[in-house]
Amino acid sequence: MVAALLPLPRLQGATELLDRRDNSDEEIRGNLRDLERLNRYFGGVRTVLLHLGRMVGGHSPGPVTILDIATGGADIPRAICRWARKRTLPVAIEAVDHGDQVLAAATEWSIDFPEIRLRRVCAPLLPYPDRSFDYVISSLFFHHLNETEGIILLREMARIARRGLLVNDLLRSRLACLLTTMTTRLLSGNRLTRHDGPISVLRGFRAQELRRMATEAGLTDVRLSRHRWFRIALTAALSPVESPLLAAR
Repeated sequence: MVAALLPLPRLQGATELLDRRDNSDEEIRGNLRDLERLNRYFGGVRTVLLHLGRMVGGHSPGPVTILDIATGGADIPRAICRWARKRTLPVAIEAVDHGDQVLAAATEWSIDFPEIRLRRVCAPLLPYPDRSFDYVISSLFFHHLNETEGIILLREMARIARRGLLVNDLLRSRLACLLTTMTTRLLSGNRLTRHDGPISVLRGFRAQELRRMATEAGLTDVRLSRHRWFRIALTAALSPVESPLLAAR
């Protein structure tokens, strides 16, 4: 009873099945489609569009450039494109991931979205010059990292972004783990989805942990917000003087 009231410690050292190299194309594509549905119906898309819309605001004419890190099946970039098209807002999105099978699926599913360019990149270090994109986002990726890697990625995101960055991930809690376990078993028969869903929650960061990482990364004007279905967002508005790496030069 007492243990249930204590903060849930972060699961260390576990590996999600999607990160392994021995999965079949069928399993990977099934898992990516499950993630797309979960993002659509359980807050992932809504959280990204909410914060991106606030950051973009009255953006000047010209395409809004976005880097999406660890894009998976590129469902978030496609959702951004649909959102932007409704607002006649031109966007150009670079969506990156490290898995060849994942990128092959994302390329096939994004054929009707010329705004999206897919590229193989392995985070947390990113091969882009300073201030290459207006906005840099990451969805459901931070829980794959340890704290040191997360700090490095936040520094890289701040270095590359001109206007702002957004991290959207899962908030760790016992209730979130229980409901995620139930949901993935009810909605999917995919082996990867059923295994990785609960582990993703257990590897998620809490608000104070993300804030500490942002501080270590040198970020200022950081905002943390909680959303439905155990989502947490970290946003930061940037300017040339606020970029920690540029300010240090």
